[in-house]
Amino acid sequence: MRDVQFDSANASSVVVGLVDGNIRTGRVARFVPTDADLAVDLDRFGKTLIAAEHIAYVGFHRGHGETVVLPDSEPLEKLKVHVAGGAVFAVDAPASAVSSNLGFRAYPTDATSSFKFIYFYAHGINAREKDVPLGEMLVESGLLGPKTLRRGVDTQTANRNAALGQILVENGDVAADAVEQAAALQARRKLRIGQILVEAGLATQEAIERALAEQKQRKGKRLGEVLVEMGIVREVDLAVTLGNKFQIPVVDLDTYKIDPSAADEVPREVVEKYGVLPVGKGQGSLTVAISDPLAVDAIDYLRLHARRRIDEVLVPRSQLKRYVDERLVRTAPRSVESTVQLSEILRTVAAEELGEAEDEEEAREVSAAAGNDGGIVRVVNQIILDACRRGASDIHIEPNGKDASVAIRFRIDGDCSTYQEIPGAFRNQLIARIKIMAGLDISERRKPQDGKIRFRIGDRMVELRVATLPTVNGNEDAVLRVLASSRPVPLDQMGLAARNLDELRRVVRQPYGLVLCVGPTGSGKTTTLHSALGEINTADTKIWTAEDPVEITQRGLRQVQVSAKIGFTFAAAMRAFLRADPDVIMVGEMRDHETASTAVEASLTGHLVLSTLHTNTAPETVTRLLDMGLDPFSFSDSLLAVLAQRLARALCKKCRRQVRATDDQREEMMRAYGEGYDAALGAANDNGFAVWEAPGCDACGGTGYKGRVALHELLITDDAMRHAIAARAPVGELRRIAMARGMTTLAQDGVVKAMAGATDMKQVLAVCSK
Repeated sequence: MRDVQFDSANASSVVVGLVDGNIRTGRVARFVPTDADLAVDLDRFGKTLIAAEHIAYVGFHRGHGETVVLPDSEPLEKLKVHVAGGAVFAVDAPASAVSSNLGFRAYPTDATSSFKFIYFYAHGINAREKDVPLGEMLVESGLLGPKTLRRGVDTQTANRNAALGQILVENGDVAADAVEQAAALQARRKLRIGQILVEAGLATQEAIERALAEQKQRKGKRLGEVLVEMGIVREVDLAVTLGNKFQIPVVDLDTYKIDPSAADEVPREVVEKYGVLPVGKGQGSLTVAISDPLAVDAIDYLRLHARRRIDEVLVPRSQLKRYVDERLVRTAPRSVESTVQLSEILRTVAAEELGEAEDEEEAREVSAAAGNDGGIVRVVNQIILDACRRGASDIHIEPNGKDASVAIRFRIDGDCSTYQEIPGAFRNQLIARIKIMAGLDISERRKPQDGKIRFRIGDRMVELRVATLPTVNGNEDAVLRVLASSRPVPLDQMGLAARNLDELRRVVRQPYGLVLCVGPTGSGKTTTLHSALGEINTADTKIWTAEDPVEITQRGLRQVQVSAKIGFTFAAAMRAFLRADPDVIMVGEMRDHETASTAVEASLTGHLVLSTLHTNTAPETVTRLLDMGLDPFSFSDSLLAVLAQRLARALCKKCRRQVRATDDQREEMMRAYGEGYDAALGAANDNGFAVWEAPGCDACGGTGYKGRVALHELLITDDAMRHAIAARAPVGELRRIAMARGMTTLAQDGVVKAMAGATDMKQVLAVCSK
């Protein structure tokens, strides 16, 4: 848009169209679309500043006798631009500029127009439609030939009252549904997502305007995506509303029966470019999953390429992206498949570059020299790339001396599996390369070190936490933790039972108190806390977090990385937060008495405090903190809730099936659930007791498991619980009171989810006890 900008002593005569429909005329000497304000010398009111967010368009008048010269650097497309206030302009615009999130410059189609060009701000456009007749659209889509179109136009000329589409259908030149689809796509171009959401009552006009302003800052992101990220609208509500508006079925791909052969109908590069997924096909039709019904260009292209009717199904954006990414990995060229690619890389590294070291000093020199070795760089990059593609949470690199191979294992969905074994001669260079990437000391091999790696995969940045440890026989292991998603998961997508979800939402909206999330390392505690913060992360709430490391970031949170090396501990961070006017404080972990007592003190002085702890169950958390030295009276007053959590492997949704349970399986479930089984789950036996199993398929690699499901137990404090805590009641008594209040144990929650087909009893019993 550089050619739109100018700053000149010779002011240009303009018409400024405002988003409220009003018009201003005057002159401007400077116009830069990215400026926050436009200085206009108004004809009647003198010089004034107009905020860019209030401007829909600026029309620049032609000078006397001035001829408009259209740019010939790129093709122009004919558009009808509908702007706020109701005006419509027929223009020619550069195709590459139309999709700009800021706006675009266009030229009036009418040669007699008083404007030489018009600049349209994106936030001021209600709709833009291709100014193309229906017949031309059908030709472009490959549904009609030029000669057939000419015959239809001639017939229409003879019968002025008939519509062209009707004539083409009657002549048998084109199918009726093709005409309907082309017309529907054309009509969609006139709508805007903001208007749809306001009409549906899911967002206010003010919220949409805030999102539009935010969209300017996040160039390249569509408005719907920005609205979801800002928490203005939930992703699932967005999908359902758009589906209702455009009469497109909304589906859940996790349960939808996808036809694998449909993928062959569309080239891989088209799936990657447009972010759509073929999921089924019929006689003359192709079913395609989309996330944005307003991105009609993708549907136009697919219809032209596949030469079939395109039946759309709408899917939430994050879910569609996950399935598209899986399809791209699955259909990647053979040369980039993990084991083949890594083997090829290993063969390219010359034997003399392996650096067989005879003593420790030589090994250090070789390791240091290996930092810039091209072959080792490619090996490490490929390992990280394959781990991310497979969804691994950890990468384990385990040398076994120079005469044995280096084992590389991935932890996927909680289980370790061997990824590859490479020659032992690579062991020193491999670890040295990882240390260099993590900024560690490659000469120090006698003590553990830790650091971080930032690794780019396409347009996505992945962060890995690195730990190196010396092992026997002069070896050195490395473990790389692939840090969690940088975005919080909505709380209602965390797999919480209805009672747990409602209660957790209630307690995190309390003005003060202490909320704890407990469980072993890797059980998703931090993810859950960030989801809870996402529920209350609003402009009127000041939230501070102290974390080690900061794995998930949220706009609106003030997040701090603690560092014990410099004395900046969790306790020190909390004391600093209390001087920084907080409403909510999140502490990564209660590791000691000082941090715990500071958290209790903060919760009693009018702040909501969230934190994590490594304990097994919710009731045990109470006794653990009391044993840590907390005052039982203060602690009982401050505690609002304790959520214990585990992650179990989830059954593959593609191949799972229901089968009749054996007597042993039924007894196993009854024992795991314990007292109250018949009252809670007896209805499941009315039609014969059934369980779920997954034999394995291509989607899950034959394991029967894909992904993980969270199991929870939520202890909520009331008067009885507070009295018991103050009296230092034993764990059994605390559990009894909590269950009387409605708490289900981890095992009970696991049994319920096993009966629902989310997991099986083997996985439930593997992660929790009764």
